[in-house]
Amino acid sequence: MSNQERVRRYWESFWSRGDTAAVDELYASTFRLNGHEVRRGEWLEEAVMWRSCFRDLSATVDLLVASGESLVVSRVLYSGTFERETYRGLSPRGRLIEISGIDIFRFEDGRVVDHWHEADHHTMFAQLGAELRPAE
Repeated sequence: MSNQERVRRYWESFWSRGDTAAVDELYASTFRLNGHEVRRGEWLEEAVMWRSCFRDLSATVDLLVASGESLVVSRVLYSGTFERETYRGLSPRGRLIEISGIDIFRFEDGRVVDHWHEADHHTMFAQLGAELRPAE
């Protein structure tokens, strides 16, 4: 399986269907997320919790590009209906989010050792009805 296929499977299997085996297959036991070392299991717990906020979350791969054998870049379109009672102080049950994100994965021996993630959280929180204010 190519690294591009691994990344596509990750988006389709974990983020769209909740199959945690896709995370175990993709990531090294410890990896760097946006420059910070994390343990796969701890990150997975947080990702499962976040994913559970949305009853019908899907992550559709819009663009997938490989650079050499070790880097894969993806642009993903997320959509889902917010279902949590509260999330970071929000309680807008039933609201739909539609946002995009760009992720860069660096592989060693078929496993992700670096993952850089950027998503349009500003738009997501606006769609959830959050009051957006500049940082003080």
